[in-house]
Amino acid sequence: GEIFKMKRKFYELKEGDKILVFGEVVVLKKIEFSGKGVKQGRAKCRLELENEVTKEKKVLVRLSDEFAELAT
Repeated sequence: GEIFKMKRKFYELKEGDKILVFGEVVVLKKIEFSGKGVKQGRAKCRLELENEVTKEKKVLVRLSDEFAELAT
């Protein structure tokens, strides 16, 4: 059977949510939003993430209306 993938826009995420990034399950530790970008004219968000297993920290910057894949 096909695994149904849950998606949510970045601006809908909350701290503590688990998402898939590059095939890794990471926990959202902090999310910050910036104003509209100069070039794109779309708001960006900065995500501070921690790998659930290794506890390695990552920072990701994305457009806030792009979709994140939720880890279930």
